[in-house]
Amino acid sequence: MDSLFAVLVIVSLPMLARASEEWCYHDETCNDVVWAAKPIGNCDGQRQSPIDIVTANVMKNTSLTKFSFTGYNNRTKFRTIANIGHTVTLKLMEGVEIRGGGLSDTYVAQQFHLHWGNTSSGLGSEHTVDGRRYPMELHVVHLKKGYDLQQAQNDPEGIAVLGFLIEATNGTQTPESWRVLTSHLRNISEKDQSLDLSLRLSLNDLLSGVDRSKYYRYKGSLTTPNCSEAVVWTVFQQPLRLSGDLIDLFSTSLYRETKAASPITNIYRSIQPLNRRTVEVSSGFSLGPLSLTTTLHLALLLLAAQLWG
Repeated sequence: MDSLFAVLVIVSLPMLARASEEWCYHDETCNDVVWAAKPIGNCDGQRQSPIDIVTANVMKNTSLTKFSFTGYNNRTKFRTIANIGHTVTLKLMEGVEIRGGGLSDTYVAQQFHLHWGNTSSGLGSEHTVDGRRYPMELHVVHLKKGYDLQQAQNDPEGIAVLGFLIEATNGTQTPESWRVLTSHLRNISEKDQSLDLSLRLSLNDLLSGVDRSKYYRYKGSLTTPNCSEAVVWTVFQQPLRLSGDLIDLFSTSLYRETKAASPITNIYRSIQPLNRRTVEVSSGFSLGPLSLTTTLHLALLLLAAQLWG
């Protein structure tokens, strides 16, 4: 029932944040605890990501209306797919943009990438919802139109990331587009390997099945160093659903260095403190099964208290 609260969620920005290469997910000398302790960039800031989205505490904002998507249905916009040692990233050509959705400007898509655990039944998403972590998360990264990376990182709203949580399901619910995309992972198994793409695929093909009028919104940061606090996060309420065998391909086909090294697994940052920030929900948002369950549970507790009082 909680699956309706999956989000993908949309930032880590591993290809955009290049402040330091001296970071990692696993080694205690360079993991995310060290990012804040050094600190690397702004990883010890007060507006860090990812967060746990507590649905009982979100606030509705009627200005968070539907997005307008440009180029998301264009099947000629995928440029390259690359293994960068700590994720896989797909660069996009010009002409893919978003506006609306309560954003202050038009934002231009640069790339999308993913975060995952070690199996489709494991934990891999960066954001969590009511404490639940999903097997995978996808981030579509945009810069404010007219900005370069430096300008975007210096603006508190310079970067907009769309996040989608991904849950494992059976193969019949998996869009064929994901089978086409993941078939290329074997060609980029080692770090720094990349492949030019001429796929007849669009972002809409990959994101099918998600109601993009229903989303969470908060102000946060990149989730890898330099952890710039410049991100407007959009995390969608509904999950993407991929078959477990396709999710498993990411943790079994891609390596941190060569094939003799460890595979890329468990690539997500720890949950960060909310620090009095507000998480909002869009005007299209509706209570799902998880919130309803929570509400009924609270009602029963109140009833019990009255009976025993």
